[in-house]
Amino acid sequence: MVGGRRRQLQAVRSRPLADEPDQERVPPPDEGHERRKPRVALLVAPIVVLGIGATIATALTPALAAKHPLLLIALEARNRNLLLARKVEIVPFIVVATIRRTLTDPLYFLLGHFYGDAVIRWLEKKGGGGAAVRWVESIFARAAYPMVFLFPGALVCALAGSTGMRPLVFGILNVSGTISAVLLLRKFGDVFGGPVDSVLEFFNRNILWTTGITAMSVIIWLVLQRRQGGLELDAAGELEGEIRRDEQD
Repeated sequence: MVGGRRRQLQAVRSRPLADEPDQERVPPPDEGHERRKPRVALLVAPIVVLGIGATIATALTPALAAKHPLLLIALEARNRNLLLARKVEIVPFIVVATIRRTLTDPLYFLLGHFYGDAVIRWLEKKGGGGAAVRWVESIFARAAYPMVFLFPGALVCALAGSTGMRPLVFGILNVSGTISAVLLLRKFGDVFGGPVDSVLEFFNRNILWTTGITAMSVIIWLVLQRRQGGLELDAAGELEGEIRRDEQD
């Protein structure tokens, strides 16, 4: 009798309680991870906005370089603009240029982290594919850290995210490399200050027609890009289509 009672107690204890959570309802880790992915548009939209700012800076380069150089590099801190902004005070020059040059990098890193190969293929198409893109990928496979430090472009940042580079490591390499590049360009601008100042004086004397030429050139380029379907405004839709194709495969 005692043995039978013990077996009955053990059977009761082994039954799940009524208020015990149903383990079958807990989603698998993969499904939870899928739900935690940010929407593509949330990551692409800031890139598009910054791209629009860069287009405006290109269109108005003569006027901005001559009158508002800090605004020029705030809109687009490419190498050429940093050279033209050599007369900006050193501290705002470094701060603004570094922030602007690194704004899109974590976004591409996150896109690569969450969407992997689909993002890489999308960037390859935007870059025209070819040997240059394959060269970047092959070098990154052998020297990921130096590539993030020296060449933190869209493809390199996406590759860093897709290959599982730690965010802290990526951030340190990305920011330190950008600061080094900004300082180097500042020094380069000082060394060649004479020619740069001559360009700025030319812009200042001929602001209207030089700005008109650059603005018209940008408008023509935008029209051509629109006809070819290559505008940044289409970026989110293009990437979402690439992701859907990747999931179907």
